[in-house]
Amino acid sequence: MSFQDLQNQLQEIFRQNNFTQNARNRNLHVSRVEIDTCRDGTTISISFPGYKAVQGNGTTYDYRVDINKNNTTVALSHTNIITDIFNKITYGGMSATNLRDVLINLAIDGNINLQNIEVFLQYNPIVPSEQLITRVKKAHGEKTYNSDGNSFDLTLEELLKSIKWIVLQEDINYPISQNKQGRKMPFSRYLESIFITQDNSHNLEEVISRTLEHSIPKDWVEMDYSFKKSIK
Repeated sequence: MSFQDLQNQLQEIFRQNNFTQNARNRNLHVSRVEIDTCRDGTTISISFPGYKAVQGNGTTYDYRVDINKNNTTVALSHTNIITDIFNKITYGGMSATNLRDVLINLAIDGNINLQNIEVFLQYNPIVPSEQLITRVKKAHGEKTYNSDGNSFDLTLEELLKSIKWIVLQEDINYPISQNKQGRKMPFSRYLESIFITQDNSHNLEEVISRTLEHSIPKDWVEMDYSFKKSIK
């Protein structure tokens, strides 16, 4: 399903659940809707409106993506995704080149062909170590980091489907059609987390710092960002 189709689906969910009215009344996270299911029984849901939904006189479509895995519900953030990607390559032996190709294809068309991807991206699943979690917490500084979102290794299906719904928030609030960044921004960070596993000119701490920035980080001169031209 394309990102535009996903956006239409999500906005209809918001309409049916009175997102705008609840946001204006500061009725936050009063709605939870299950939006995706994985083959292993893991489900993905959204909780809304989020705390950033009301800004001035406007409405921002702020929502939280939760994953219910092993009977535990955990919120996922960009940092959780970056950490999972880094862990899969650095400690799980996943091909950085192949994962980059898969993420670029996902960023462009939104489609996930699991049967092919699982053959293409074989690795040894491993839970992020305490050392890695500590490193991420330190890089995150005083801003909230939900380490529970990295208390397990996401399956490929869980990772890709979670990414799809997380980045959609950027498309809705910062439309590419209006020359804004949309999902180009988070996908740039995800691909940077792959890049640093192959090139020591930058590190994980930098990627996390760039993820937390409110402005648009400058592209690294060492990295190829040409994929952004194909994201529409």
